[in-house]
Amino acid sequence: MRTTTPHIGVSTSAYSEVMLPAALERISEHATRAEIRSFGLHTLLSTRNRDEAQRAGLTYTVHGPFGSGGIWDPDETGRRAALDEHRRHLEAGAEIGARLYVVHPDWHPEARPRDPVVVTQLGRSFETLRRWQDDLGVEIVVENMPGLGMSHFTHPGDLDLCGLGLALDVGHASISGCLHDWLDGPGARLRHLHLHDNHGEGDHDDPHLALGQGVIDVAAVVQAAREAGASAVLEHYSERSVKTSLAHLRELGLL
Repeated sequence: MRTTTPHIGVSTSAYSEVMLPAALERISEHATRAEIRSFGLHTLLSTRNRDEAQRAGLTYTVHGPFGSGGIWDPDETGRRAALDEHRRHLEAGAEIGARLYVVHPDWHPEARPRDPVVVTQLGRSFETLRRWQDDLGVEIVVENMPGLGMSHFTHPGDLDLCGLGLALDVGHASISGCLHDWLDGPGARLRHLHLHDNHGEGDHDDPHLALGQGVIDVAAVVQAAREAGASAVLEHYSERSVKTSLAHLRELGLL
């Protein structure tokens, strides 16, 4: 007998080695909500993947693609190319009825000084994304990144999201040493959470541990999501971690 939770979804990142139909089938054994990472085997630019997602009948959020370039790029050609890619994935998400779409700001593996050009480019991109949000009817949320100085968006108030919502990645916030700051005053509309664990500041490998295997106050972050009316997904790299997190949530009486 399947026991699923209607409150917390599961990211397809835990099933990146299998095709999307198989990933969604396995997620459906644990949850009624799925976040599709729209790249690799799970790209929603595939007609087949969109058809299979609609057939699976889950409630969806979509994580847009990310890489070495992005919507922060000081080079205008690069910034526009990243936006155009997001537009294609956003339209694909709208086709499957996605509730919201997650975008990354900038991120670098080494700390860098704050760059006003990058801040300006991100602001321009957020304004475009906000217009597309209104046009396509899919809410767009911006995710905080891990590691002080490795992104222009690690702490509350770092950026003006220009009317977009916040996707609070609690693991990233823990690594940046500011999870409680986000929970106390996010400085933006909290709309979505990525749930995973780690050992706090300095855990820069961003291991996406199962809940209960690190230092994150799981009850506090789940309560924050519920108070804000925000959706939440488990973002892990294995099904074992998904199962361990769900068991931990049940032990805490949060499911």
